[in-house]
Amino acid sequence: MNYHWTDCPGCSCHLAVNWMVRPEEIAGSLRRWSADRSTNDGKPFVFRGPELAAPLVVPCVCGAPIPLPEEPDAVGGERTEGLRVNLSES
Repeated sequence: MNYHWTDCPGCSCHLAVNWMVRPEEIAGSLRRWSADRSTNDGKPFVFRGPELAAPLVVPCVCGAPIPLPEEPDAVGGERTEGLRVNLSES
């Protein structure tokens, strides 16, 4: 799973985009929320065929184009070590 976090230039919401790359498609979802939490929604997306060759641009729920970076912000289960919770420690 690839992850990217950004803000939407159209609606100014915070965005979390995640996607998986498969040989035949790229599928994922975009989640957005406003700073005051009054907006909290999202939508799935799928790219197939010729869309896979172009730079990927996901539309925000508001319609603004959100380009996905070539290098995601995080991949798979990558996390900052300090954010992990070890339940065996008291």
